[in-house]
Amino acid sequence: MKKIIFFAAVAFASASLFAFDLGDLKGTWQDSNWNADWTFTGDGKIILADSTTGEEVFTFTDENVQDFKIDAGKTGLSVSFKCSETERSYKFTKPIALNADLNMHIDPEWADEDYDVKIKFKK
Repeated sequence: MKKIIFFAAVAFASASLFAFDLGDLKGTWQDSNWNADWTFTGDGKIILADSTTGEEVFTFTDENVQDFKIDAGKTGLSVSFKCSETERSYKFTKPIALNADLNMHIDPEWADEDYDVKIKFKK
């Protein structure tokens, strides 16, 4: 029974994540460590904004993102990409869980330490 639930959850999550490329993933997740809101607009953009002021910091689009990938694995589903303008690689993973939080991994090209945090679904 656990295997059936697991595969059903993966199939459902896979359908949701693959829709990202089609513009169906929408919402805002907050990184409270940096007062940062990550908004997936549903039209192929990811907007990074200051959560206290609402000021847009950066917008990721097809024009400034390289190596865009969607992967499904044992730990969940992930969207990853690189951005030469920000000199970082990003990975957002939706673990197999009942909440809507995401694990975010940022790998700055110019630093030895990566940044890993769970970002909470805001709206």
